[in-house]
Amino acid sequence: MSKLYEISTFLQIVLYDFLRKSHSEKSLDSALHDAVAWLCRAQDSSPDDGVSEGYHLKHGWLPSYPETTGYIIETLCDYSELSGDKSLKDRALRMTDWLVMVQSEDGSIPDSYFKKKMVFDTGQVLFGFVRAFEETGKSRYREAALRAGKWLIDVQEPNGTWLKFAVGGIPHAYYARVAWSLARLHHLTGDDYYKESCRKNIEWVLSQQRKNGWFDHASFTREKHVRPYTHTIAYTIRGVLESGMYLRRVDFIDAARKAMDGLLGVVPDSGGLYGSYDKNWQRGGRFSCLTGNAQLAIIFFKLYQLTDNEQYLAAGRKINNYLLSKQEKRISNKNIFGAIAGSCPIWGEYIHFMYPNWATKFFIDSLLLEKELTA
Repeated sequence: MSKLYEISTFLQIVLYDFLRKSHSEKSLDSALHDAVAWLCRAQDSSPDDGVSEGYHLKHGWLPSYPETTGYIIETLCDYSELSGDKSLKDRALRMTDWLVMVQSEDGSIPDSYFKKKMVFDTGQVLFGFVRAFEETGKSRYREAALRAGKWLIDVQEPNGTWLKFAVGGIPHAYYARVAWSLARLHHLTGDDYYKESCRKNIEWVLSQQRKNGWFDHASFTREKHVRPYTHTIAYTIRGVLESGMYLRRVDFIDAARKAMDGLLGVVPDSGGLYGSYDKNWQRGGRFSCLTGNAQLAIIFFKLYQLTDNEQYLAAGRKINNYLLSKQEKRISNKNIFGAIAGSCPIWGEYIHFMYPNWATKFFIDSLLLEKELTA
């Protein structure tokens, strides 16, 4: 019966997306509650204290994913403060303890298959270690953060990029989000070599920016014909923006703003950006990368905070309204209720037939920021 139930769920989701059937969620509070509840289920569905990579319509709940568990820690702590639910902070610390356990002696964090150490994964877990130390003052979290930071600097290239233990062994502009994690570590320690590591990487990323705001090397691969997903485009821009804000580098902030101005002109009235774009900001693919949508909404909101430009606020709210309609509430299956899928339609190119935990994480972050700005 359970198998038939899951097959029925699969067929319903495919049919709903084929018919473009959404729902009309309008309450930020309700959406936040259901999204956070789903993240909690993703943790409870793992055999350890990590967060399941997500729910796949064919394979069910997947094993815990260290990388994304790392930055989910921040999200649960943020929502815990808003809601007053201390159990969420307890969950976040359980996640951190699990990550300390899986961290290698050299400070690196393994990929989702636990087969190799990865720079990007280590940077994202560093966010969680820093936040856990800020929340508790416990030395083991600080020590884990320092080990991770030291390893990232040890394997960084002289020009600020990462090649060793990078995806494909090539430089990536979206590793700006790793640089940002080192800025967070500098805030914790005051040690300038973390700040310098961040600066070097972001300066390299800016050297890859075109006049229209586009960043080269923002994809998972080197192939020139591949359009990056909005997911990695947003990773790049957010890393540049946040690092610029922390380092007080106006040129970094201006570079991020230039990129977002390129995207501002292609945000449709529906708020549903296409899943990928090329160097001319021309769309690609007949799907939307829902994760990237949420990430870009966050950046628009951040720029609104910096500039008071109402266009940024309007763009972020358009995107969030679209995402609210895509949050899974069309059927009552608890494995997906409240979650955000990788793509819309569900068979789209990015993480198809799956509800990845990071899509819901960034959705929550975006709603929290909108709630703060429009209170």
